[in-house]
Amino acid sequence: MSLALYVLDVPEFQPVARAAEAAGLTARRAGDYLELSTDADEAVLRRDESAIRTAVWHAALTGGLDGRIVRFTSDTLHLAKEQA
Repeated sequence: MSLALYVLDVPEFQPVARAAEAAGLTARRAGDYLELSTDADEAVLRRDESAIRTAVWHAALTGGLDGRIVRFTSDTLHLAKEQA
């Protein structure tokens, strides 16, 4: 199972997609969303790398997640695969 974050495919969420790609995730369209995924066990997105506005950063998880949140702060989003 991949680790994946889903964000609405609109310009406002492009900085989140850039932060995910900087963290090694791959983006692909999934309907009205971008699926940002990796086969790695963990991923850490950094807000400062893409100049993401605060409101958009805190809405980054509204599209869904395949995985679990390890830590979510105003600067980093640490995600991991679900434990089997």
